[in-house]
Amino acid sequence: MTLKVNYRQLSILVFMSFIALKFLALPSLMYLDSENMSWIVALVIMVIDGLYVFLLLDLMRKCKHRNILDFMTATLGPVMSRVFLVVLMLKYALVIANISKGLEFFVVENFYEKLNWVVFVLPLLLLTGFMVYKGVRNIARVSEIICWAIIFGCLYLAVKSVMGVEPLNFLPLFEDGVTPLFKSGFNHLSWFGSCTFMFMLFGKVDFSREKIGQMIKYIVCSILLVMLIFFIFFGLFEATAPIHTFAISDISQFSSGHSSIDELSWLVVALWVTAQAVQLALYSYCMVETIKALFNIRSNTFPIIFVLLYIFLWSYVGEMTVRLERVFLTPYASIVTLVAQYVLPWLMLIGYGTMGKAKRQQFEMSTEQNAKESLQNSKNNRAKTAKAVKNEKA
Repeated sequence: MTLKVNYRQLSILVFMSFIALKFLALPSLMYLDSENMSWIVALVIMVIDGLYVFLLLDLMRKCKHRNILDFMTATLGPVMSRVFLVVLMLKYALVIANISKGLEFFVVENFYEKLNWVVFVLPLLLLTGFMVYKGVRNIARVSEIICWAIIFGCLYLAVKSVMGVEPLNFLPLFEDGVTPLFKSGFNHLSWFGSCTFMFMLFGKVDFSREKIGQMIKYIVCSILLVMLIFFIFFGLFEATAPIHTFAISDISQFSSGHSSIDELSWLVVALWVTAQAVQLALYSYCMVETIKALFNIRSNTFPIIFVLLYIFLWSYVGEMTVRLERVFLTPYASIVTLVAQYVLPWLMLIGYGTMGKAKRQQFEMSTEQNAKESLQNSKNNRAKTAKAVKNEKA
């Protein structure tokens, strides 16, 4: 039986994914290309990402109870569906590497300066493996728990720091034209593409209580929150932004008098580490599901081991030779994101629209049959559970 996430949980997963990679290294890196206009670049891309959420939701409704491989095979063909699964896997691998390595750097800089990477990565692997094994519904539940704490924590930091913001840091605008904005947007595209995880939730979302306003609320909230942190960060540091590697912790330190971080600010920073760990589990789950679909594997064991080994090896290689920005500030990473996030949904929509009438009817009939089988399996499992509990009491 597949445990589905409800519409509210999906909205929260979208919210968490939208903010996940935006509060650490991204603001300082973007400043190198677009300086005080970096917030404009981030705003435009996030608005586009928000629109793509609704495009993917439309595709998910058309797919109904079928998984992503079935839908891609029906709309794009068996060969191209495998090609795009590889692209999605590369995108998930990039996000996993970004989160895991960025999280390690963040913890070392803000908590334990001489932390051995093995001591850090092993508990992280255990946590990630457990959450992936438990499934996306449990990841969504954890996200529900920490979502509003993240929001209030960021607002707390903003209120404490806002008096130090210098509005003149944002002027003049467009001094060098719009070219730096396009350059910055493309160079940092791999930090965006925030709804690619939704591909692996095809057939796993319960739309029975869908409220479109709920999704809009969480998307708008995520965009406003990122803009707030960008505004505070650039308003505080401006020309020194490139040397402030982690936006959220540097804002915390500034708001606490430059020398230390107060107790509540420490709590916000620690909570952000938890949020990153949950995002790592979400994209690890997506990569596991992609491997299963790509190689027609039913068991979770091998794909989970593969993903955990990937995280371990990336941490080791990153510790020895690789800096984070060398991987993510490359045209290849941006192209992968461009195809996975912005090209693939349109190809699927076009493929669905150009399906012949007979083929579409056949797909919809098989989808309904799949839904009935899924519902029957769910009822059977509930009946078995109730019988087992009754026997145990007897």
